Amino acid sequence: MKLSILLIITLFSQIFFGQDTTYFNTDWKPTKRNSAEFFRVEKKEGTKWTRMDFYYKSKQLQMKGTYATLQPETEDGYFEWYHANGKLKHKGNYEKGKKIGAHLWYADNGNLEAKELYKDGELSGAYEEYYPNGKLMDKSSFINGIQNGFTEYYREDGSKQSNGNFKNGNKDGVWSYYDETGIIRETNIYKMDFEIKEAKMFLRLPNEEWFLANQTDKGLIQYIFKRNEIEDSSGKAIIPAIMLYIEDAKDFKQDVITYSMQKRLAFSEKPITIDKVLSPTANDFPLPYKNAIIILASYSDKGLDHILYMVHIITNDNKGLQLYMDMTKSVADKYEKEFWTTLQSIKELK
Repeated sequence: MKLSILLIITLFSQIFFGQDTTYFNTDWKPTKRNSAEFFRVEKKEGTKWTRMDFYYKSKQLQMKGTYATLQPETEDGYFEWYHANGKLKHKGNYEKGKKIGAHLWYADNGNLEAKELYKDGELSGAYEEYYPNGKLMDKSSFINGIQNGFTEYYREDGSKQSNGNFKNGNKDGVWSYYDETGIIRETNIYKMDFEIKEAKMFLRLPNEEWFLANQTDKGLIQYIFKRNEIEDSSGKAIIPAIMLYIEDAKDFKQDVITYSMQKRLAFSEKPITIDKVLSPTANDFPLPYKNAIIILASYSDKGLDHILYMVHIITNDNKGLQLYMDMTKSVADKYEKEFWTTLQSIKELK
């Protein structure tokens, strides 16, 4: 009996601590055995190599997989990874160094974290993520590594938070947002390119964080665009806005200066400091309109300092266009360029 135990110990040592064993530190850099956190054993089986990585102290398996070659490393076959407690962490197949098929991810308590589908190394197909309590967090789909298709998000209690479509990685079209009881509390329209037919204007939002929050086509025509919340350095939630108003301006007889002065009267309750005025003769004037003014201004409201872009235009067919862009100065250093990007996108439609 003692001989058998001795034989087992000897075999174990030969397998794990023989000449083919490599030791690694916490960063997976090669190291000496006495400072190792992991160790590795590799064995050639037929035309492929089987690699097994272990947690050094517990001798618990950390990874097992099959390689076509080790130099360069080319994964080719089934792989499994494990948490330090022995629970499965990740499993899936590779082909010629690229992920293929279903890949599943697990938390160290055994609960499923994510389901992924791959084709030729790219996410392609259904995709799901889960909360630590096992409830679904979101489900979507990918094409060639880019999020596309109908997507749903859920709260940790299982109630639906929102749903809508992605197109080429960006939210696209109508998105619905729900309260905890399942009632829709708001809808937003996400797209980047807008043809404002009432103004014969093309406008592109700077990124998919922006959406059309409100549109009115009666009386004073308006398009209200908002950005998803930005948290400033103090933790306050800031929502920048772009507001476009369209009206008949024939009474101004193409006098955009008078038109602009009158529209600024609406801000008389919030004293505005004009910091810069741009006209079409300026080298950095971004608009294609010859009868337009851009005013860069600032004001304070409820203890917050704001920057405000005021754009006033009278078109050739006597449409008066007011474009206002507003955000707090606390986030302007990072996000003001989004206003300028929008201005540079504006074109006249024929």
